[in-house]
Amino acid sequence: MIYLCAEFLNPKKKFMKKNVYLLSFLAMSLLIGCDDNNDNKNDGQSSNNITITSDQSTLNQRLDLTNSGVISIENGSLTGKATENSNTSFPLVQIAEVKPPVDANGRTLQASHVTVNGNYAYVSYIMRGDAYSGAIDVIDVSDPYKPKLVASALIPNTDITSLTFSGSNLIIGAAKDVDKDPLLTNNPAIVLNMELSSGMLTDKFKANYLESRVTTDVAANVSNYFAVTGDNGSLFKLSSSTKEITGKVAVADLRSIALTSDKVVTLSGTKGVNIYNQSTLALQKSFTTSTDVSGAKRTMDIDGTKLFVSEGPNGLGVYDINSGSKLQSIAIATAGEDNVTNAVSFNDGYAFVANGALGLNVYQSATQLNLLGSVGIAGSSNYVKSSGNYIYVASGTGGLKIIKMEKPNTTFANCTSYSIYNQGKDLILNSNDIKSYQGATAINSAIINSNAVLTHCGSITVQNSLILNSGGTFNMTGSLSQGKYQQSNPTELIINNNAHLQVEGSVVIWGDLRLNSGAKINFIGNNSSITIYGKVTKGSNVTITGTYKDTENKLK
Repeated sequence: MIYLCAEFLNPKKKFMKKNVYLLSFLAMSLLIGCDDNNDNKNDGQSSNNITITSDQSTLNQRLDLTNSGVISIENGSLTGKATENSNTSFPLVQIAEVKPPVDANGRTLQASHVTVNGNYAYVSYIMRGDAYSGAIDVIDVSDPYKPKLVASALIPNTDITSLTFSGSNLIIGAAKDVDKDPLLTNNPAIVLNMELSSGMLTDKFKANYLESRVTTDVAANVSNYFAVTGDNGSLFKLSSSTKEITGKVAVADLRSIALTSDKVVTLSGTKGVNIYNQSTLALQKSFTTSTDVSGAKRTMDIDGTKLFVSEGPNGLGVYDINSGSKLQSIAIATAGEDNVTNAVSFNDGYAFVANGALGLNVYQSATQLNLLGSVGIAGSSNYVKSSGNYIYVASGTGGLKIIKMEKPNTTFANCTSYSIYNQGKDLILNSNDIKSYQGATAINSAIINSNAVLTHCGSITVQNSLILNSGGTFNMTGSLSQGKYQQSNPTELIINNNAHLQVEGSVVIWGDLRLNSGAKINFIGNNSSITIYGKVTKGSNVTITGTYKDTENKLK
């Protein structure tokens, strides 16, 4: 089976002397080691062997736009005419892929977890197999269509399994090679509390040694952070101020942890869900979930009183966090060794579910989760995190995909009288048609014929061609994303003679722009922009007016 971090709960089965380790593990007493925050071995790059890269030209080589551009959501449950006429009000754009880092020994790492703080996304990496090696990336998404990899730290001999924030510090769940650190005493599990400098990684951290094979997940509130460990594991509570362990509860086979305002929720592959009081760690409730296969990372997320649990080959389970009753089961659509629900992330009314080789599914939340469809991205989906306007999808050694949700700008209040688009995935306006729409629209293609007028207010994505024929007008208020990046058969936005594109907002053209003779573009207001990744072809008497920012300098 191909799971994210399949070794997490029984990691690195050999260490250096596999049998010696196992015997030692069974015989040893349970100890908690905690290194001193002022100990020299945790200060300075030379002692920690952490290599932090911030050179932008080097980091830029890991950003890949190959599969960027508008992506669709396909609903395989629709057939016949329903498929032909289907469309979605959930427009998505893949803005980049981040290639995984390569460690000092030339080995490609694998993304394991993402946490988000403001405009920065922090990505952790592990090494599959027996060796330990890890990394953390920092990605700046403040420019919505131009993410930047701004820092990357290689951390030798250590798998980085999970991340979260405690104040301005980064909490790091990890497992370290016991042969490289004598303080581990045959227990690889550690949790690190790293100081950040203006959001950037440093080599200053406090390490707590935990009695288990791996720290599978971490979480934090204002005054404490928590870690769970797999195998013969435990839930640990640590003080954010002292960075000392203040509480512990033994629970076998822990996979994930989540917090509410006053509860700690843990997921065990064999024991199900336990709910604890955050202050005392007193057990308040427990209930069973599907028994999971050994050694696979899973995640949970919470929306109000609903608890979403990834249950591997059993799909997704939705539970009432107060009663423990199961509210909904979402089975894996197609059985298969690599078709497993690895992770779930809830954001702004939508649940994003990573289903391994089956990809990423999106559900809209109401009384029950309703399937919108599967996101059209390449590769498997082993982990997902959604925050703000972004979805981060880890795809093993394929790296990390960054997807932007195109949400309508609510400041365009003058468009509320327009209807929501519901005319199918291919929009065609016949000659002299006049249509106005508002909200979020995702379509396959659009043709605006002679003297037709399309007005769209909000956000619209067009996956393939967008054509304005002679005399046609497209009034676009909000955002437009069109096409795919550098295709062998390029996608095009074509404006023909006397056709008029009016822009009040932002336009991103991932393919080519063809301005035939007499084409017109007019930018309205002082804050409009256009980004063109492909080539621009201009005929004669092309008119471009108004104030705008040309991010790629393609319209000159």
